[in-house]
Amino acid sequence: MAPHRPEQAPAPLDPASPAMGELLRRSWRAGTLMLPSAPAPSPRTPSAPTAAQSGSLQVALAGVGERFAAWRVIPPGGAALIVRIPHVAPDELHQDLAHEIAALSLLPSGVGPDPVAVHDDPATSPLGRPFVVTTAIPGEVAAPTAWSAAHLRAHAAHLARLHAVSAPGRGPVSTGPDPWSAIAPGPQHLLPEVEGELRAAQVAHGAAIAEHRLAPLLEAALEVVAATEAQFAQLDGFVLCHGDLCATNILWDGADPAGGPPAVQYIDFEWAQGDDPARDLAILGGSVHGGPWYVPLTDEQVSAFVDAYVRARGELGEVPDSVADTASLRDRMRAWTAYERSAMLVHVASRAATSAAHRRVLPALRGTLAVTLGVDV
Repeated sequence: MAPHRPEQAPAPLDPASPAMGELLRRSWRAGTLMLPSAPAPSPRTPSAPTAAQSGSLQVALAGVGERFAAWRVIPPGGAALIVRIPHVAPDELHQDLAHEIAALSLLPSGVGPDPVAVHDDPATSPLGRPFVVTTAIPGEVAAPTAWSAAHLRAHAAHLARLHAVSAPGRGPVSTGPDPWSAIAPGPQHLLPEVEGELRAAQVAHGAAIAEHRLAPLLEAALEVVAATEAQFAQLDGFVLCHGDLCATNILWDGADPAGGPPAVQYIDFEWAQGDDPARDLAILGGSVHGGPWYVPLTDEQVSAFVDAYVRARGELGEVPDSVADTASLRDRMRAWTAYERSAMLVHVASRAATSAAHRRVLPALRGTLAVTLGVDV
């Protein structure tokens, strides 16, 4: 008699597959998609919609990013929702999805989506994977080359609204009565994080780093961060940061009703946390660019963008030294650019062997980073 072999659980579905779309439909019909609801009651956490047992439910893949697949779910007679499902292992995410929902609950109205629900445990998720549910945001992504001075001004003013939410330091947003309970008091630092990330990158992607000769760029990026570490240790004025505010996470919806600048909102807050405001300013673009993520900007355009942001912060309240001192702000932006673009470069290089899109982006991103860091590659 053959030995009994226990049945293995089926492998989780591809988050971007038609089968996942069908599973979303079934989960909605069963009423399991919206539970458990967002954990911390707040004005930004609406009641979860009730699953309708009849009527036409629309489910469509909205897009696939670097780590998430996004599905648009439109209930019968209801407002559209977005279900975001990671297509990477949970330990490859920056933080648990509950932190994203907690961050969304702090957003000023109109800055981004409303949190609706989170399933952060794959074992109990009706989709077999963790996921978040938010309200849908109207608008389209603007290509990096399509950004105008009006886009920069509108983004600067909108970012100032997000950054009106203060934080005591660098760290995740928590559920519960104190959203900043996980942030340790005292001086804040960036250099140890960057050192750890680069060590981890070498372990995980050493072959790609060697193949594309990235080591000199990573070493130069670390030197830029190290040169500003003293400024980080003395920093005040931490805020709720988006953490990944590149062009693909900024949606534009025509112009505002008064005929003013383009209407803008932000999406995909999986990197959101308390942090240095320079982080969100730096990630948009500048001299280091490539792919759909980064807007090519001259130094004069970056200066105008920063000035517009500082003015907008002043219109909303007192401006902390971390923002008012624009020389320090620009120094820290350069450090964040070195850190974030070098990390993205490793990510792109690691996917270049299997992804034509990443192969196309790699030369531009590597080349512009090398020029900015003064590295001969």
